[in-house]
Amino acid sequence: MVRKQQRRNRRVDQPHFRFHRSITRPFFSRDRISDFEIFDRHADLVISKLKERFGQGISVNVQDLLSRYTMDTATEFLFGQDVKSLSAGLPYPSTYSGFIPPSDHPSDKFTLAFNRAQQYAFPRGFFASAWRLLDFWEDTVRTQIGITNQFIDPLIHAALQRKKDAKGVYEVNVDDSTLLDHLVQQTDGMSDTLTDRLTSCL
Repeated sequence: MVRKQQRRNRRVDQPHFRFHRSITRPFFSRDRISDFEIFDRHADLVISKLKERFGQGISVNVQDLLSRYTMDTATEFLFGQDVKSLSAGLPYPSTYSGFIPPSDHPSDKFTLAFNRAQQYAFPRGFFASAWRLLDFWEDTVRTQIGITNQFIDPLIHAALQRKKDAKGVYEVNVDDSTLLDHLVQQTDGMSDTLTDRLTSCL
């Protein structure tokens, strides 16, 4: 167990991990009033969802609701645009016998893939480098990440295009900037690096 922890510590102390930490740390060290506005606005949505369901006499899966709140606030904080999972219909309890409207919200695809990626990645820690034997035919985690990147990549490309249009002078308002803005400003604009960094923060 101790050796496994030592190996993990060596991995996270490798140069590219130290580089990623060094460019993101300044962003998270700032206190900004605009951040509270993001949390408050989405908290109001949570409360409205609770009132709506309770008014119908239907129970709410609080874990699912808070997961949606976390997802929306995190994506808006990091990317400047949330996945709007709180706008999707909440799941109904298994005991509910009334009409259940069909749900095909765009955020469902992102949320499902994000949760599956975490679910598939968890067992890999027990198998160390032998995890590839589990995913011999397909890298299941990479497949799910590819789905989430369909949301992330357009935002990154738009930010990189703004930097390109600014001819290298990419200035953002510190109080209104996102982590994506910060990374675009601090790096040479490699989209793969930005995607990996933002996904790991999420």
